[in-house]
Amino acid sequence: MNEQTTTAAPLLFTKPTLLLAEQHSDFGFKAHDSYNYASNANALPLTIAEFEKAAISYPIVFTNNDRPTAMAVTGLTANKNYYVDADGSWIAGEYIPAYVRKYPFVFMESEDGDQFSLCIEDEYLVESGGQPIFDNEKPTPEIQKALDFCKNFQASWQQTDQYVKILQDLDLLIDRRADIETTGGDRLSLDGFCVVDRDKYARLPKAATNELPRELVAAVTCHFVSMSCWAKLLMIGEKS
Repeated sequence: MNEQTTTAAPLLFTKPTLLLAEQHSDFGFKAHDSYNYASNANALPLTIAEFEKAAISYPIVFTNNDRPTAMAVTGLTANKNYYVDADGSWIAGEYIPAYVRKYPFVFMESEDGDQFSLCIEDEYLVESGGQPIFDNEKPTPEIQKALDFCKNFQASWQQTDQYVKILQDLDLLIDRRADIETTGGDRLSLDGFCVVDRDKYARLPKAATNELPRELVAAVTCHFVSMSCWAKLLMIGEKS
């Protein structure tokens, strides 16, 4: 956890603060007591390792930029996560993405990309009280647990990035828009995302398919399964 110059704040974070033993030896942190911090996110990052569990809760799509990332769609309108109830709880029985579960901690990448440092959203850092962060300048068990979680997430994220790059190189990602009509007759449209072209994927030569990593093949199958969740998303949204 060394001091580095970091990039802009990631999704859900406003002011991530680098945790340093020399600065925060007497500080503590408070745990969040609700998921309100994610209530304005209508899509959340996913790693491929999560696809199987997430596929029955959310449509899984990909961003349509130069470096696509996998996302769980959580709402059909801007700034609205249907899966966070009014009391700040996550809808019971639905998978909670790891990106959400690691909050208020996050890894921030140095500008040269050589190092990741553990940060915490600033509002959860307290000068007195809370759970200790350091003990004799070493991370406490709770901080070590957060550090390990973020390390595992980052490793899975890098693997996901590599696998999505394969889909991109095979030209399998196509732009898509979701047009949905509510039971009240209103029409909702969500665009700006990509999906795997099912027909093109099915037409891949057997040799090319055999060369794909097993995890990627399983993830693509889960992605196709998740497309049935658009109706579920609408149902949850109409109840929220």
